[in-house]
Amino acid sequence: MTWLGPIPASTVALVAAIAAVLTVVAYIIKMRRRRFEVPFSSLWKRVLEQRDANALWKQLKRWLSLAFLLGIIGLVLVAALGPTLGARDPDARSVVILIDASASMKAQDGDPARKAFTRMDRAKERAKDLIDSMGGGDLAMVIRVDGQATPLSRFEGDKPMLRKIVNGMQASDTPADLPRALSAAADALRGRQRPLAVIISDGAYSEPQLTQVAWGTAPEAEPGTSTGTGMGTGTGRDLATVDMKGIDVKYMGVGSRSENVGIVAFNVRRYIANKAAYEVFIEVQNFGTEPARRQLALYNGETAIEVKSIELAPGQRTREIYRQLPGGESTLRASLRPGEGAGAGNSDPFPLDDQAWALLPARKTHSVLMVTRENLYLEGALLVYEDLGYEWVTPEQYDAAPAEVIKNPVTGRLYDTVIFDDVTPAVVPPPPVNLIYFHPTGEHSPFVSRGEVPRPRITETDDDHPVMRWIQLSDVNFDKSEVFVPDRTKGDVALAYYVRDPIIAARREHSRKIVAFGFSLAGTDLMLRVAFPLLLVNSLDWFAGDDADLLTTYTTGRRFRIPLDGLVDVHEVTVIDPAGKKVKAPVADGKATFYGTRVGVHQIIAYDPEEPAPVAGSPDRREPIAAFELAANLGSTTESRIAPAEELTLGGKTLEEPDAFAVSARRELWIYVVLAVLLLLAVEWITYHRRITV
Repeated sequence: MTWLGPIPASTVALVAAIAAVLTVVAYIIKMRRRRFEVPFSSLWKRVLEQRDANALWKQLKRWLSLAFLLGIIGLVLVAALGPTLGARDPDARSVVILIDASASMKAQDGDPARKAFTRMDRAKERAKDLIDSMGGGDLAMVIRVDGQATPLSRFEGDKPMLRKIVNGMQASDTPADLPRALSAAADALRGRQRPLAVIISDGAYSEPQLTQVAWGTAPEAEPGTSTGTGMGTGTGRDLATVDMKGIDVKYMGVGSRSENVGIVAFNVRRYIANKAAYEVFIEVQNFGTEPARRQLALYNGETAIEVKSIELAPGQRTREIYRQLPGGESTLRASLRPGEGAGAGNSDPFPLDDQAWALLPARKTHSVLMVTRENLYLEGALLVYEDLGYEWVTPEQYDAAPAEVIKNPVTGRLYDTVIFDDVTPAVVPPPPVNLIYFHPTGEHSPFVSRGEVPRPRITETDDDHPVMRWIQLSDVNFDKSEVFVPDRTKGDVALAYYVRDPIIAARREHSRKIVAFGFSLAGTDLMLRVAFPLLLVNSLDWFAGDDADLLTTYTTGRRFRIPLDGLVDVHEVTVIDPAGKKVKAPVADGKATFYGTRVGVHQIIAYDPEEPAPVAGSPDRREPIAAFELAANLGSTTESRIAPAEELTLGGKTLEEPDAFAVSARRELWIYVVLAVLLLLAVEWITYHRRITV
């Protein structure tokens, strides 16, 4: 007799002991007597005789009922352990079926006789055939392989259930992480009888992934190199190496075609000098062995703005740059269409990389109010910004009527940005007006100051922040500067340091942003440098949301970290993928993090954290406080190179197809145990109602 259940024997024993004790205690609890009212004293004798029923040995007179209950509990626990008759068949195998569900498995060449039959469909057929061929004693686990390794079952001999799991699998839009999947398979198989891992795939893996496997103890690493214990066992191996020692690995291939032309890169950026125009970069590659002709179309929204015919030799990669394109809709889409003539590719088997998306923030005009004593350098620097209108007032005019001067006299609305030059007023414009300070001082400074530092030099800048992009300040001279104390709870960040003293800082609030420079423009030569107008342009771009010069798209199969400008105290956002699926994403350090699995445009929605979430199943009627979008593309040459591998070489070892499973037998007894439980229940019911056990 063997036990194959997932519950440890110690756990079963503990549960059995507790259940038995509770059952016995229930039988020895004091009886509640019924009240008898009788007219004859002679009848009291029978009632008084029941006083002895409280004795323990009298309570156990219904031992038959107690035995029934204890037997039922014991049999249920025995059934949970999955008992089988006899010892485990020595020919039985433990199998992990690794089914590739990466993007290349969406290629529609799974069966030439069936149109739109994908490699994923063929892989599922082969997996089900493998399951059907297993012997009665074989056990299998199914693992989905895409950008992550996801076990879909435990080791199971129930073939209908395994087939159902395989039927429900769908390919994703991510590359495959084969080493991660092999590591999961090795951990699951280690210590099991006759371990076998079967990879069902088209073999679209990069060379580093295929060499990241060891079949035994690796040689000692050279001195000075990084070593570790590896994902498996052994010593002296790189940390990323997967140890498959003692595990038989086989390969079952799918796919038949290799011709494919795909978009491998798509980016868009605005011009620094002309923010109303942008340029687009598209890279297309022919992954096939024959010449190809395509039409490359660029869409702004639903409008095709450029259509170009391209010809590609086998393996050729071409770059197309579209310059001086006018603004329009926020969504840009690049698309490959069939061309004309030979190599037109009317039946591209892999349409996933024929589309790519990018986002272009809507361009907004910007109005600025300067509170200054006629600083011509400051005024001249703003002239670089074409879509900008500005006015200036003196500090005295501002203090006299701040509520009036912060309104644009042309539009009647608040200015988008107010610049305070060497002045720190007590009353500042309300949000959403953005603020720039030069040399703020006193209690009304937006950032707490811990004093001045004489003749500072910029020693470090936050080059990742939009305000400091392309800025070089190491040779700028200052006579003095305030030293700020940024408060991270308010969304403060330091942008430039003198050693460890922050002298430029920024803050993101819910509806506005603030940048403060600790120095006065009158005490620096910064205004004579190219960096000065660029610093103002970067700040205004950050305020307007045009802070990215290169609006890169994200690549699926990775963890996205999305900056959420202006959001403070928001710890979770809702992400809606292109298929309409909603997931929650945590927010930390002003960035939302989630794993990207779908190609297309994603929506990120933030709600007020103080507003209660709707009850599960009910519609969400909350108004979002912010909404963002991002574009994700495949961008993987490994996945776009769809030529299937007839054989797979893993860690220097060429894998073969699995041999036929040996005939193995296993007689499961749990069904008979369940029948015994039902029989005991029937007997207990009859004896109870016959008044035998009561």
